[in-house]
Amino acid sequence: MKGKEPFVIGAYSFGTKAEWEEAKREEESIRYIRAKTNLSDTETAWKMYCGLVDKKTFITPVGTDFLVQLRSELLRLGKSAEDVPGVPVTLPRKKGKRAESFSQEMESKSRMMADYYQDKLRNSRIITAFLVVVIGIMFLITLFGPNSPFVDAEVKLQDKYAAWEQDIRERENAVRERERELGIAGDVGNP
Repeated sequence: MKGKEPFVIGAYSFGTKAEWEEAKREEESIRYIRAKTNLSDTETAWKMYCGLVDKKTFITPVGTDFLVQLRSELLRLGKSAEDVPGVPVTLPRKKGKRAESFSQEMESKSRMMADYYQDKLRNSRIITAFLVVVIGIMFLITLFGPNSPFVDAEVKLQDKYAAWEQDIRERENAVRERERELGIAGDVGNP
């Protein structure tokens, strides 16, 4: 063998990082149990063993080795083999050609779906950006267009000044008409 194997705990070498991490977690749990539990007390050890077996806490070889040691210790301390259940073993399942092709097919479908939704996301972003621009343009048209509140105010102001100018001209004409009737020369200031 070349160099150090990457996923090793004790005498066991694991094929994947996930399996190695699970074994590492079990190893830490075993250390904790050994530190916090009096395993030389038969009842305590037996309850601990039964709880670990019932909950299927340990599934890696590191954990099952601990259970085998604990079971052997319980038998040595006087528990009968009938009282102490056997250590459950989880065997890795081999993938057949059919399962492997199914796995590849599912991975291919997953990639296709991811690409599909990525395209949908890109398209929805483009549409959203376009709609934001359209809404912005509509807002600007409303704000500065012919029916804008600012234009209405300007038109009202111009109408008001035009009405004042018209009123002043009418009064000025009335004053001139009255001056003519009275024969007063009102052309002093007018050219």
